[in-house]
Amino acid sequence: MSGILFLDDSARRTSTFLFDYPSATCVETAAACIAALKDDAPWNVVCLDHDLGGETFVDSSREDCGMEVVRWIEEHQPSVKLFVVHTYNPGAAGVMVDALIRKGYRVIRIPFRLQLLERTRMRFVGGKANR
Repeated sequence: MSGILFLDDSARRTSTFLFDYPSATCVETAAACIAALKDDAPWNVVCLDHDLGGETFVDSSREDCGMEVVRWIEEHQPSVKLFVVHTYNPGAAGVMVDALIRKGYRVIRIPFRLQLLERTRMRFVGGKANR
């Protein structure tokens, strides 16, 4: 498997992420993320933001947030080695992480910052993810 899928609506965070991972696939909407997951591409790492569209503290029941991606994942269970939930929304992050863990996925929760890049890299050395 290879590939990194990055969901975030911030051009600044996407640019920062692409600096270290230039081959990553970056998407800005929940619908685009789900479409990428439907393509059955071999994703090693899927990074998920929650609050999209320039909004903050979005209700998780909405279809235009990262939780919609998690609901799709719960139903379709794509093959992904590691999920990184990087949203700054602590309530939504907890719900997303718990849902993914219940489905048996490896998940880490790290609010996006520059350290995310190195922590993810270090936790995924040799194809093994650690919590």
